[in-house]
Amino acid sequence: MEFCSFTFIVTEDCNFNCTYCYKKKSKTYVTNSIIEKSIEFFFPYLSKECYINFYGGEPLLAFDKIKKITHILESKNKKLKKKIHYSMTSNGSLTDNKILKFLNQYKFSLMISFDGYAQEISRKKGSFTQTISVIKKILNYPDIKLEINSVFTQKTVENISKSISFILGLGIPKINLSINTTEAWNKTSIHKLKEELTNLSDYLYLYYKKTGFIPLNNFKDDFEKGIFKCTAGKDRMALTPHGNIWGCYLFSDYFQGKEKTSEYPKYSFGNLDFFIKNHKTVYQKILSNYSKLRMDYYWTSDKFCMLCDNIEECRICPMDTAFSGSIIGKVQKWVCQINKILLEEKKLFWQRIKD
Repeated sequence: MEFCSFTFIVTEDCNFNCTYCYKKKSKTYVTNSIIEKSIEFFFPYLSKECYINFYGGEPLLAFDKIKKITHILESKNKKLKKKIHYSMTSNGSLTDNKILKFLNQYKFSLMISFDGYAQEISRKKGSFTQTISVIKKILNYPDIKLEINSVFTQKTVENISKSISFILGLGIPKINLSINTTEAWNKTSIHKLKEELTNLSDYLYLYYKKTGFIPLNNFKDDFEKGIFKCTAGKDRMALTPHGNIWGCYLFSDYFQGKEKTSEYPKYSFGNLDFFIKNHKTVYQKILSNYSKLRMDYYWTSDKFCMLCDNIEECRICPMDTAFSGSIIGKVQKWVCQINKILLEEKKLFWQRIKD
């Protein structure tokens, strides 16, 4: 076992109630015992350069746990001198100067969830102005690597281009555009998505001509051909507040409340104590199931994805297939259509750049 990424889900609690959130919230927080035991066991299996990620719920509700984990890792790393990168995904609402100084000290990559003009439709009333204020504060801390994740649904799709351009105007260096597919998209919404992405492409073209930089992850020049394979479990692991081990934090989210299903034991590495005791046999057994999560094993209602002309360019997370249709690997029609539109717009954008 060797992992370049390890995620601590420090709490299932959250102070927001976003309309598209699939996570089942609870007042559960990771215990100090689980923290200490997990670091003691997993630290030797972290690669020489590794990424420690903090996730929730809203992880800043458990800021004391984040500090404890970071301090333990830094202490253990005095001898081995691994290159540890820290990251956190947060709605930003609880961020204050004390927290920002800590994140700056340990050079955190900070993903703030902010939907631009869709913020108060999907996230929380009153959070638009508050989040902008937080973003401006963060930009004053030079060692915090800030990134924005913006999520759009059928109800907010018309806000995409103006929201992304607005966020870029704040001075954000990196943005990720997420399309929520947990509910079926109709033809009108999909057509609107294409319009919005075309408008966004026009804006990004002018932005690129002016700066020579592409800030939107979805449009970056990373056309790697080859069958997409999920690396959950192979190069990454996640720990829940209950002490359960998963190949990726998204599996933990998806399998909440599904403990009695036949799929659950295929992807669960068990609880921490069980895994520590039995990892030599359990790890390879469960990993074999994760290894099947690849695009040429996916299918739609019409055909197997391996027969699609876009098979070597398509990139769909297995959990996107699960959350949208409750079957891991079955790509819903609207997910396929949305993915094709994103790929086409990206290709057209770079064709325009190169011409």
